[in-house]
Amino acid sequence: MSNHFEFLKDETVTREIRYISFMSSLKRYDFAFMKNEENPGKYTVINLQKNRFAVLGKDDLSKKGDIEHTFHESQMEADEIRKFLKEVL
Repeated sequence: MSNHFEFLKDETVTREIRYISFMSSLKRYDFAFMKNEENPGKYTVINLQKNRFAVLGKDDLSKKGDIEHTFHESQMEADEIRKFLKEVL
């Protein structure tokens, strides 16, 4: 089988992953967090229930509409997620 692609990078890495599940006043959330080696101070935040992710740091949490759009949440749910992320990032 011939290779039709020129690989620019092909590596395997081991990462520490933090899993947090919590119950808010609205619903349950399940997230995974991985430190982002390329952007210090940022984490790859994965919403495990919706299979959506973003690279976020505390400075990104104040951007209007980002959490709502990225994780497909209502404004009320996004406000709860934002409050939670401020504590754990």
